[in-house]
Amino acid sequence: MLPTRLREQNESDKVLIKGDSMSVRRILAKTINTDLEYEAIGIDLAKNCVSVALLTTDGEVVCIDRLDYSELEKSAQVLTPTTFAMEPCTEMNYLVQKLEAWGHRCLVIGGKNVQNYVENHYSGQKTDLNDAQALAFLAQDTQLRTIKAKDIEQQKYASLTTLREQYIKQYRQTIVSLKGICQAWGLNISKGISRKAQLRDLIESHAAFPEELRESLVDMVTHAQTTQKVLNKITKTLEELAKNDKLCQLIRTIPGLGLICSCRLRATIGDIRRFKNPKDFPAYYGLVPRSIATGHNEKKGRITHRGDKTMRSLMVQGAGSVINMATRGKLKSKQLTKWILKKQKEKMPWGKLVCAVAAKLLRIVRAVLISSKPYNPQIAGVAKCSLPKGT
Repeated sequence: MLPTRLREQNESDKVLIKGDSMSVRRILAKTINTDLEYEAIGIDLAKNCVSVALLTTDGEVVCIDRLDYSELEKSAQVLTPTTFAMEPCTEMNYLVQKLEAWGHRCLVIGGKNVQNYVENHYSGQKTDLNDAQALAFLAQDTQLRTIKAKDIEQQKYASLTTLREQYIKQYRQTIVSLKGICQAWGLNISKGISRKAQLRDLIESHAAFPEELRESLVDMVTHAQTTQKVLNKITKTLEELAKNDKLCQLIRTIPGLGLICSCRLRATIGDIRRFKNPKDFPAYYGLVPRSIATGHNEKKGRITHRGDKTMRSLMVQGAGSVINMATRGKLKSKQLTKWILKKQKEKMPWGKLVCAVAAKLLRIVRAVLISSKPYNPQIAGVAKCSLPKGT
């Protein structure tokens, strides 16, 4: 028996299953009926609760507008193993780990796919329940590309690298603000002096500062120094973790990819063999040009900017370092150096060159990890650039 129907939507709200002429009725409920079997369960995650759409084997959709996480977890433990679908968010990884431990299959579906489904099937009415229903139906699409949730090890590396990035931003903002305020009162702080102990002495000895301001500026210096200590501690922790991690050690043999880059890659790659084609790996981080084709015309646009923004930024920094090494003749890989110098001679714009080198480095990462052998610059080749010829 199905749960008591509290309210049925009118005919205009009915949804058609792909390939089936039977309409699906949406039923509102307050709790999950654990006696039923479900083909898929879509959950729209929020801070304190979730909206749930349960697609039954009888072809009906049972919706719960607000359900506590504790109630969801309690029901999931006794449910017959099924498929849970959700969008990527902060709570996702922890929830996926729990659900998979209870025997369920979890799919993480990109927000763009959900948005398009809601636009096409619910007239663009974006609500939590519509999102949950979209997730439940999208979970049945076997051709849909999903996002890999992080395991505990990946989450550890991701959290530490994210924390480090935030502390760097805090430190820079504090120093920039401090220098700006000091300059306004006639004290010019030279570059690099902010790292020295005399910064506090300079502020305390500068006569132009009012006493009320001087104390606050000294507190800012203390805050910057404390932030730097925490930042150094996190970096040291990552160094210790990377020493005992084979994947990080292999990545660090590649030019331009150091400690932070290897740790962030460790956090985001997962199973490297899921990238069947070398080009799939840079595409995962949004470092391939967008293809625009119409009729007989085809051109390449800007990079797609998909995937992990932090990782993409780190790869661009690493690529810039590799280009500088090649320009100065300090890059060990002769083939890669020759290719970079050729592109520079062709006057390829810096932005395109950096993205192309970053994509190449990611293809090298994939090859190194699949072979489980350190990078060898003597045998490493250079794949053809995916950018248009002559650009």
